Amino acid sequence: MKKKLWLALTIIIWIIFAGIMSLTYYVNHYMPDGHMYATGDIVCMNDGRDCGPEYKEDLTNVDIPNWARFFKGDGPILLLFGIGTVGVIAGNKYKKSKK
Repeated sequence: MKKKLWLALTIIIWIIFAGIMSLTYYVNHYMPDGHMYATGDIVCMNDGRDCGPEYKEDLTNVDIPNWARFFKGDGPILLLFGIGTVGVIAGNKYKKSKK
C-alpha cells in the first residue's frame, strides 16, 4: 500500500480508539448506575490489601440504551486491545513504507 493510505488508516484507527475511550468514560461517569451486588467470588489484589468479595453492577432495571450497557460492562476491554493492536501494526507498516 502507499504510505498515504497507511497514514490515513493509522489515523482513523487511533481516532476510533479515542472515541471508544471517550464513550466508555461518558457512560461510566454521566449515565445512571445500577445497584451493586456481590457475585460470591473472592478477589485478591496481591498488593498487600485484604481479599474481599467481588461486586458487579446490576443493569437490569437501569434505563439506558443497549449500546451503553455494552460500554458499562467488560465489552470495551477486548475491543480496545484489538483496535490498539491493529493501530500499532498499521503505524509500523506506515513507518516501513516511508523508507
